[in-house]
Amino acid sequence: MIEKLRKAGLGYNVNDSETTDKFGQIPMRHLVYRVQALPQSLLPLVWDFGTLRAAPPLPNGEPQAGDVETAYIRQMIVKFNSASMAGLGGIHFGNHTPVVAEILSMTQAFMRLQEDECSFVSLRDVQRLLDVTNWFYSQRDYIFSAMEGDQIVEESSDDEDDEDREEEELPLFMPNRDYTTRSLVLALAVCYIARLEEDTREQYIEYIAPKIGELMGRDDIEAQYFIRDEIDRCQNMFINEVVNTDVHKNIAKNKALKENVFMMIVCIENRIPLFLVGKPGSSKSLSKAMVVDAMKGGSSHSDFFKNLKRTYMVSFQCSRYATPSGIVGVFKQCANFQEGQDLEKFVSVVVLDEVGLAEDSENMPLKTLHPLLEDGCEDSSVTPEPYMKCAFVGISNWALDPAKMNRGIFVQRGTPKPLELEQIAKYLLLKTCEVLLLLG
Repeated sequence: MIEKLRKAGLGYNVNDSETTDKFGQIPMRHLVYRVQALPQSLLPLVWDFGTLRAAPPLPNGEPQAGDVETAYIRQMIVKFNSASMAGLGGIHFGNHTPVVAEILSMTQAFMRLQEDECSFVSLRDVQRLLDVTNWFYSQRDYIFSAMEGDQIVEESSDDEDDEDREEEELPLFMPNRDYTTRSLVLALAVCYIARLEEDTREQYIEYIAPKIGELMGRDDIEAQYFIRDEIDRCQNMFINEVVNTDVHKNIAKNKALKENVFMMIVCIENRIPLFLVGKPGSSKSLSKAMVVDAMKGGSSHSDFFKNLKRTYMVSFQCSRYATPSGIVGVFKQCANFQEGQDLEKFVSVVVLDEVGLAEDSENMPLKTLHPLLEDGCEDSSVTPEPYMKCAFVGISNWALDPAKMNRGIFVQRGTPKPLELEQIAKYLLLKTCEVLLLLG
């Protein structure tokens, strides 16, 4: 992490030997977050519960599925299938359950081999993936129709001619009406791929493609192409719906903005905490403003967003002077707005700007986030009500304590590549020329 911060230029221009800001002999710039020392009287009560046993990496360094964790994952999927059948209409993996369990177990093993914050994974990530997969599947009539460029159809539509026409227009590499696999791939993009760096994403796609191909009945190369294309088309669809206004039409749709918008919308819809981590200028605040402008429920400018929740955002500017009561107050304010609302159509969003600055506070205000992100209330003696659970977006220049980020999804925004910067510059020049022509 320290090396990433150096490359990003976030206050790392002074050599370690020259800095006077130290904790003992350790430069403060080498410390990630602040904790209190555990009292000596509590040390006998400390117990290491360990982790789920996982199989060691293969001789060539490739990860392999773990025994105990795979068993847990399989049971979670079986329970998920049963709940979907009872609810009538949810996703059901059926005979593909063993393959899906293997995909998730392989993914967990792959993430643990990473050398940064991506390595901190748990069964929370598996449960989130199942929930997000189910959400994409439940929105299939809107999301996949919009991705295919067709008019969004209502759920009650049974026009067989329209279905035949849409099937004929699907690309050859796409599984024919396999909404289950498509939903799973998009959920993998949200819960796992987004946190990886660009090069590592390609490694993961190549690693997981054989199993996705097994679900599709396609070979590895076709599966790799399908994964990349499906994610890219979904992100393009979301950003096109967001910028479909006069206010946002001149904004360059770069890769960072597309992914930020995509991740925010999906996480807000599912009330999954999201941490956006990246240096200044990586479209974090811009994407927040665009999303809140787009997600207005039935009053949205886009027909697509009329099928999604209406949002209410409350922002809190973090600093080294932030206090726990201030952060708790924001969560309570958002929860009060949700009380009495239809939670299927309305969601309050807590936004913590520059949340990384609060890590430097002696008050340690972010310690209150643990229960708030889980249940929406900090008092363990209070039974959490559904309205207490709010959506959450944390925006930071650097990564936080893994114990906090593991309670949600985090996106790493790296330095844009020269080709992407060139594309942005071309777009801006084009729009500038259009404005000059209008001005005469």
